[in-house]
Amino acid sequence: MTKKKVLIITYYWPPSGGGGVQRWLKMTKYLPTYGWQPIILTPENPDFELKDESLLKDVADNTEVLKLPIWEPFGLYRKLMGKKAVQKQGVVDTKNESLLARWSRWVRGNWFIPDARLFWVRPAVNYAEKYLRKNPVDVIITTGPPHSIHLIGMELKRRLGTKWIADFRDPWSDWDVLPQLSLTKKSWKRHKKLERQVMHSADKVLTVTHNLAKQLAATGGIDKVEVVTNGFDAEDFVLDTTIKPSKFQISHVGLLNEGRNPAVLWEVLDELCAKDENFSNELEIVLAGTIDQSVRDSIMGFEQLTGKVNIPEYLAHNEVLNLYQQSAVLLLLVNNTSNSSWILPGKLFEYFSAKRPILAIGQLDSEANEVLQACGYDFFLTYNDKNGLKKRVETLFLAYQNKEAMVDSASIHKYERKNLAGEVVNLLNDTIIL
Repeated sequence: MTKKKVLIITYYWPPSGGGGVQRWLKMTKYLPTYGWQPIILTPENPDFELKDESLLKDVADNTEVLKLPIWEPFGLYRKLMGKKAVQKQGVVDTKNESLLARWSRWVRGNWFIPDARLFWVRPAVNYAEKYLRKNPVDVIITTGPPHSIHLIGMELKRRLGTKWIADFRDPWSDWDVLPQLSLTKKSWKRHKKLERQVMHSADKVLTVTHNLAKQLAATGGIDKVEVVTNGFDAEDFVLDTTIKPSKFQISHVGLLNEGRNPAVLWEVLDELCAKDENFSNELEIVLAGTIDQSVRDSIMGFEQLTGKVNIPEYLAHNEVLNLYQQSAVLLLLVNNTSNSSWILPGKLFEYFSAKRPILAIGQLDSEANEVLQACGYDFFLTYNDKNGLKKRVETLFLAYQNKEAMVDSASIHKYERKNLAGEVVNLLNDTIIL
């Protein structure tokens, strides 16, 4: 049977690491099961900071991956700011900035719209057009951020008329980092104009949560926005149920910026250490990923936590899976910001499949809370609920002492990557007949 074809245009692709690569890497793994052959278009030399060679195993040998060189301005930024300058995904540190740093942030926000990958748009369009005229596909999918990738899909649709789905893993004009980039009114208008053009031009718009879908629909995508959440790959989680945590290890994986800093939790842990020597001896905190300096300063300000905090800069995905099994508690932090209602961290689904207790903190009206409750978790706590956090930590510590390491979550099978790929296939089939 001849398979239908979909061209997926993405900035993040192995050996890129981090959360941005997982969604479409895993989709391409399972799309052929449903009769769709994925073709990938991605930069040949992207300037991303996180690399994870272990993810290459999920790229099938017969997957066609098209790579095109990209020029990005980050090399100039390093020359200006020094060799130690790094990109921080989702982190904009405005404290104690030099004049040069403030200027570079302003340039980032106002010269590069929608983002610094915009210089890849024209060459990618020209390259893809030539390829597609010789090798037609049924549907094009673009995934952002970076949202400049959507501009490629929009122009290809204009030139070729190919059906096009724009996938939003995060918001565009509602992204909570944009206000920190000192945008001018003209720049704000430019972002919103481009976003509206993408929403109106796409045949379908795909996103990761229902609340984000509502925001996008209000932007101009009424009746064309669909939701397929992130999830977990069951093949990654062949768990050894005999493994028990050797310490009361509380682990968080991923980005941890000022908007997610659980300062009250650090205070609770500090007080419990001072009160209970056994708790103090057993406690270990692991924060793996991009950790903002404000968070580091916050937790290091508690004397009892000195020597109990481990902050590995980055772990490969296979190492993350090992970390889950070593942990007594997995810490889920949903942004303590005005836009938190739409946020549904991808790590949540892996936490479910890891079968470890979850300590979840965020705002009660968030979609993350809804999913947790649907899967049997009734312990979602707010950032300022000190008493609730203390009781929850004490309960989790007691379970750890009683060797109760495993937790089975209800209704998580629908979040398996293979099942989610089936949902994407339904969307692809519907898009063809529009």
